[in-house]
Amino acid sequence: MEKEPTQSKMPFRKHTLMLEGRTRAKLAGVTAVSCFNDQEVVLETSEGEVALMGEGLHIEQLNLEDGQLGVTGEIAAIEYSDLSPRKERRGLFARRRK
Repeated sequence: MEKEPTQSKMPFRKHTLMLEGRTRAKLAGVTAVSCFNDQEVVLETSEGEVALMGEGLHIEQLNLEDGQLGVTGEIAAIEYSDLSPRKERRGLFARRRK
């Protein structure tokens, strides 16, 4: 018996970003969080990779089933890039820090 191709459990959700001042961000269409610390939150969305950079960043809400993410802290920058293999992603963000 042949296996049918498995479909992703997460349906495609349109990416949105709402920034309240520079202290709170709410994102939709989030499919994964690649890495995070108090200075950077890197996540994958339905339309590419997003990095939020700043000070005192904290993931307030994360629900990957609904594609929702909330971040609080002092947000200094938001950077978008296309989805690419993981090793290339690390290189992209490593270049920015030099």
